[in-house]
Amino acid sequence: MSKVRRAVVFSSLAQYGQRLIGLASTMLIARLLTPDEIGTFTIASAVVLILSEFKLMGAGAYLIREKELTEEKIRRALGLTVMIAWGLGLLVVLIGPFAANYYGIRSLVLIFAVLAIPFFLTPFMSITMALLAREFNFKSVLKARLLSSLVSLAATILFILAGFSYYSLALGQLTRVVTQLCLIALLKEFPIYWRPVFYRLGEIAGFGIYNSLTNLFKNAVKVLPDMVIGKLGTTTQVAMFSRGLGFVDFLSGSLQMGVSPVVLPYLSEARRAGQNLTEAYTRATVMICALVWPVLAVASVASLPVIRLFFGDQWDAAAPLTSVLAIWLILRATHHFANNLLIATGNERLMTVKEALLFCTIFVLIVVAFPYGLQAVANVFLILGFLEITVVTWLLRSRLDLKIITFYRALLPNFLITVICALTTVLISQYVDFGDNNAWKPVGAIIICLPPVWLISLALFRHPLLREIFRVAGLEHLLRWAK
Repeated sequence: MSKVRRAVVFSSLAQYGQRLIGLASTMLIARLLTPDEIGTFTIASAVVLILSEFKLMGAGAYLIREKELTEEKIRRALGLTVMIAWGLGLLVVLIGPFAANYYGIRSLVLIFAVLAIPFFLTPFMSITMALLAREFNFKSVLKARLLSSLVSLAATILFILAGFSYYSLALGQLTRVVTQLCLIALLKEFPIYWRPVFYRLGEIAGFGIYNSLTNLFKNAVKVLPDMVIGKLGTTTQVAMFSRGLGFVDFLSGSLQMGVSPVVLPYLSEARRAGQNLTEAYTRATVMICALVWPVLAVASVASLPVIRLFFGDQWDAAAPLTSVLAIWLILRATHHFANNLLIATGNERLMTVKEALLFCTIFVLIVVAFPYGLQAVANVFLILGFLEITVVTWLLRSRLDLKIITFYRALLPNFLITVICALTTVLISQYVDFGDNNAWKPVGAIIICLPPVWLISLALFRHPLLREIFRVAGLEHLLRWAK
């Protein structure tokens, strides 16, 4: 197995394992806490998530991309991260009282204080994780992330049962970071650095500011509704929209995150080797969209039984939001790796401008749409999706000579496979009531029917993803048939 394939396998195991643990946590919490309690924490976590995009200042991506890496550069990256992250940790503590007054929720003060602690710990973890990623050593990453996620889940549930309400969610996040740092400090396989260097930080900061702003704008698009609805509406409305968006983002992220950590090292190494990056980008996009698009299309059609199964019928109002937001994420997945390509080619500034444009657009659309209800807010995300595809396609064509016709022709089989899976789900709904109180029946029918339909569709269009599935499953002898 090649170095990249091995990295994808271990990265996938780590990311999917974390996602499964996160899903179990979400399902349990949705039943142990009320929508109002979850909405209260969501407001705080949305604000902190935006600030957290700056705490690493792109140091990890810088270390992965850098051609010549020395110990001094590593310690300078750590020094910059410590300065920024610790400063932001103090800012989070100070924001707490202002946020509590702004939203009229006094408990936000303590929630913000707890959420600030990881800012002081993550610099030492982030550098280690970046170095492991650069060397494609995702096996070690797997150990640290899965164990810390399990400990976090157990701690969160124990805190809830002890009566800590929404504070339990913040304490659970803190437990995960502390556990991961302890593992990194104790296990010899992790190349940890404790002594930062605070001089000649300009080069890293110049790269990091664009990387951080990009991540800020990109992730703010997903938390912006929580902040706007939290001010203009109620905490229950925040929880409903957050649950709908959070679920489809969970699905999309689960499918993409196994590959995503490997993409930047892969493209960076390809650039150092003088390979054609747009061709590599197209291949990566075709492979991931063949997985993501069909799953999101099925989730869009079967949103009601899926929401009921995972979270209970008290969250039914999130189902129609989920249907629309799943389509938005299908559109967004089309250029999911665009930022990795722009970083690998030194186009960080364009990447940041692009994400800022999308953020400003959705902010205006959400404010305008909210008086018409949560469904209207979900609908405007479709406008954002089409705008993002248009802007990114033009950007990659003009700066990196992406062949538009070649790119979208390569994606055509993915579109047809997605349509087949969506129509199959509609057909299932004709025989199994998607409104049945026993949500496991329609979901069970989908789980039984859709995987074979998807695999047959891959074979029908001779999709390259099928060959990769055979390789990972150890069925190389079937590759001749797949061709």
